[in-house]
Amino acid sequence: MTEEQQFPQQKETASQGAVCASSQEVPPRRKKRLRALLAVLLALVVAAVGFTAGWLGNEYSSDPRLRELEWMLGLLEDEHYKDVDMDAVYEEIYDAVMPDIFSTYYTPEEYAQRVAESQGHNEGVGISLITDGGSVRVYSVVENSPAQAAGLAAGMYVLGYSTVGGEVLPAQSSSQVTEFIRAQDGEFVLYASYDGSAAADASTAYTLARASYSAAYVVYRDSETSYAFRGANAELTRTDERLSGLDEDTAYIRLDSFDGNCSDEFAACLNVMKERGRSHLILDLRGNGGGYLSDLQSIASHLLKNAEGSNPLVAYAQYRDGTRRDYYATGNDYDDYFTQASKIYVLADENSASASECLIGALLDYGSIEPENIYLRKDEGAEHYATYGKGVMQSTFVSASGGAFQLTVARIYWPKGNCIHERGITDEDCAVGIVSPAIYGAEDSFLQQAIAAICS
Repeated sequence: MTEEQQFPQQKETASQGAVCASSQEVPPRRKKRLRALLAVLLALVVAAVGFTAGWLGNEYSSDPRLRELEWMLGLLEDEHYKDVDMDAVYEEIYDAVMPDIFSTYYTPEEYAQRVAESQGHNEGVGISLITDGGSVRVYSVVENSPAQAAGLAAGMYVLGYSTVGGEVLPAQSSSQVTEFIRAQDGEFVLYASYDGSAAADASTAYTLARASYSAAYVVYRDSETSYAFRGANAELTRTDERLSGLDEDTAYIRLDSFDGNCSDEFAACLNVMKERGRSHLILDLRGNGGGYLSDLQSIASHLLKNAEGSNPLVAYAQYRDGTRRDYYATGNDYDDYFTQASKIYVLADENSASASECLIGALLDYGSIEPENIYLRKDEGAEHYATYGKGVMQSTFVSASGGAFQLTVARIYWPKGNCIHERGITDEDCAVGIVSPAIYGAEDSFLQQAIAAICS
């Protein structure tokens, strides 16, 4: 989700009370008492006026529908014959307010967590699950998370779960397993395998625990080695997971999200590519649902081949009132990493959205890639295929209580004026389709086919 993050501005206010003194001199001690008394009286007057104005404003100026709703909620909480979970009621109301699937409300606690995650500070195990045809599978694993450290990987089947030494329970749905994970304070066990028919035993046991960790979002690989961000501070580390099939001139970089410290990680991986003498790049955006516009602006600054100026346009937003806001790259250093003969290839799927689609659009508009250098996942027998198709932007508005309303406020356009909302990048744009499963197993057949086509 492409997002413009808006933080509340702190304002300093100073109130001054003017006191008219008579020509008669007042002794110093009596001056202090009089000033204190006047201050108290003034405060009481201001409070009374404020209360009356607020009450009158609420009673006579607010939308009568809001007053009716407030009256109904009061009766629900006080008069219903059973205790009512008002938190659940308000959650339903907040959901009902959302005008589209991209807008959402965050409680103060949820928003604080979201801000922390945007800075790379995460809590939990770093795994997302999906129910696939009656089986629970690992959809994604966050780099440098407890789940990644334990050895869990995308595409595995979750066979069961248990506390350490406890009874093994079968994994019947992703929500069931997720609820179990969230309830754990210490170590627990997930039983997982690429073989969905395997037994939940010691050979499939992965022990892990919820913890604080520095999430990472970028991975580098070439034909000889690989690098990822590991450890408490997510430092660039050689991992020696070479990618077979790549030629000696081509590097592979996977970008999982426009979040956390991804822009610095991406720059570090480009430097590795440069140091290792690779001039072509395969950029993997599969499953990347987007993130922050500021990260898009930073990452795009390295990839715009024919862009002019120090800060070329990456995208622009169009608001309901006709206002346009431009978003520029933070730099323009394509030539530091690529030559005019260099090729960039993009891998994407139906879950590549928002900032991912914006980046692809900028690469197309500046000639960094050709449409036929985009490889999209397609289902067997499918005639058409596309990326997600999210061409709108959200802004986050923070309330006085610390809650946040992430609201869709504008359409997003590529530099040359294309908006792909509710369409995506498709086969009609000459993107190449690769038949592969939506969730791959031990072998990433999509990646293998793409590499074979690119490096043959």
